[in-house]
Amino acid sequence: MKKLPNNKRKDEERRFSNYVRIHRRNVGLSQRELGQILGYQNEFPISKHERFYCTPTLVTALGYEIVFQVPVSEIFAGLKDQVEEHIELRLAELETQLGQRGARDRRAATIARKLEWLCERKTLSPESSWR
Repeated sequence: MKKLPNNKRKDEERRFSNYVRIHRRNVGLSQRELGQILGYQNEFPISKHERFYCTPTLVTALGYEIVFQVPVSEIFAGLKDQVEEHIELRLAELETQLGQRGARDRRAATIARKLEWLCERKTLSPESSWR
């Protein structure tokens, strides 16, 4: 995923991409043990996740959630922040594009419904960075 500058947080407030190592150490598991629990033959995938060399598959991320009993969005907090920032920017772009279409567009009702959804979404999501 292409990194964008994070205007939402100051550099010192940014979160790690993931907290796998911290959670693993808190429960006293070795990388090898955690790897076995998650179905790996060895500890190498765990090491790669902990060192931010690669992002785990959704199945593995859900496995971390089950093992540590912590939501995936908290285990991979920094990654979630990055994804959220990218999505919010794209949603803002979509809103701009839709707003520029004419009311006489043959899909005006569909466009209006999308704009209404985007407006409701901003109202319901206080974390939204594109308000």
